[in-house]
Amino acid sequence: MNATWTIARKEITDALKNKLFLIILGMLLTLTVVSVVLGAYQVRVSVDNYNNSIEFLKSLGKTELPPMPNLNPISASKGFVNYIGMLGALLAMILGNHAIVKERRSGTLKLILSRKVFRDTLLNGKLLGNLTLLAGISFLSGAITFIAVFAIGNVALSAGDGARMGLFFLMSFLYMAFFLVLGITLAVIVGNGNKALLLTVILWLVLAFVFPQIGNTMDMDNQLPGGFFAQMGMTKDQQTKVLDNFKFYETLRDGIEEMSPTKHYERVSFALLNVKPGFETNTPLEVLSLKWINLLGLTAPSIILWLIAYMGFLRREDIYQS
Repeated sequence: MNATWTIARKEITDALKNKLFLIILGMLLTLTVVSVVLGAYQVRVSVDNYNNSIEFLKSLGKTELPPMPNLNPISASKGFVNYIGMLGALLAMILGNHAIVKERRSGTLKLILSRKVFRDTLLNGKLLGNLTLLAGISFLSGAITFIAVFAIGNVALSAGDGARMGLFFLMSFLYMAFFLVLGITLAVIVGNGNKALLLTVILWLVLAFVFPQIGNTMDMDNQLPGGFFAQMGMTKDQQTKVLDNFKFYETLRDGIEEMSPTKHYERVSFALLNVKPGFETNTPLEVLSLKWINLLGLTAPSIILWLIAYMGFLRREDIYQS
């Protein structure tokens, strides 16, 4: 266990010396701050407008005052979903690839394993160190959001909103963890580090952009602005009957979307942040239970990829080659 923690600390130190990692991290945090500050400012404007309206009504002698509108302050983080989908995933891929490739290129991998460090210990330590970095990024982004909403938005989050926000940043961590494990797995399987990184980026583009775009394009309801069914004036039952005639088509479309971890991340995140309507009255844990398939879509692929990386790292005899 001491060896695992030693390797994990080394991973963190190496990452903090990686200029590319620091540049992308800086971009991610900058965009996060700008997005959250703007979102919190919009909340502040809404609160000030409400308070001014209340004061005006009181000055007119009105006693029946309107309640505070639902400001949904946690939606200030909705822009973070897109930034994690792009920069967060890219950051995680670089960490995963660099974890293996740097040791190969420097020739230290064989040296480390010759010092009575087992392969599983080395791989576990690298995973632990990089997961700690991703957890720190998620925590820092969450802290920035909480502070901005309170200091700029002038709104104190309720316990439920705070829990939703915390779970949202946990989902962000799980999403980045998938691409971290993907980067490690391909770096282990593919002998050439540059090819491994290129293949990782290509898979990211397919999973994060191509599959969701195919799903959106094939969605019948997206064929007209404002929604096909709404434009046709169809009821829910009528929509169901129409879709029953296209079961194979809808199954194929859903299957393509289900292969995208980005889509799973967006669905569960928007539900937690109340961006997607229909989950306002649910508790945070109820939202997760309703979105269990998306939670599974974020975690199961990471576990499968890690098992592949684990078996590949233990069995490959040419792992030292760059």
